[in-house]
Amino acid sequence: MRILIAYASKNGTVEKCVARLCEQLRGMEIDAVNLEKGFADPSNYDMVVFGSSVYFGRLRRVARSFLKNHESVLLKKPLALFLCCGLTEESEYYLEKLFPQSLREAAFQILYFGGSLSTEGLSFLDRLLVRSIRSSLYEANLDNGDYIAPSLPGILPENIDRLATYLRKEACRLNNQTQKR
Repeated sequence: MRILIAYASKNGTVEKCVARLCEQLRGMEIDAVNLEKGFADPSNYDMVVFGSSVYFGRLRRVARSFLKNHESVLLKKPLALFLCCGLTEESEYYLEKLFPQSLREAAFQILYFGGSLSTEGLSFLDRLLVRSIRSSLYEANLDNGDYIAPSLPGILPENIDRLATYLRKEACRLNNQTQKR
């Protein structure tokens, strides 16, 4: 059972999530490909996991291209989808808005892996944007002049582990189907 984990990660959050997922799936035949750095052909795999970060309310360009170019192949494979974004309260909206309906309906799992508002490794303009978002979160947490610490987003390891469990179960199910033939 060959599994492709195709993902788009520019600043590392998605990459950290994929590393944890791969660790949880140790012993399985997995290729993890950062689409920002390489090419992946999903037709060569039995199962596909696809994930991306959200950047200015959109999937990364390379992620959108991958989904568009391979949609017909992805619809024929067991598929799981995930997103990372820095605004937890927007995650459900993004999961619905950014993945095509056909892929959402075909996927056996669609998860939010959390996100990060860290400025580490960001370009100057991206650091300004992240600082602005963080400032607005802090301002939103002023209550009659008293500061209430906001909850900054972080990676949700429990969701990554949940996907790993589903992937193992799905791989077992598919192997059993193949053996019965």
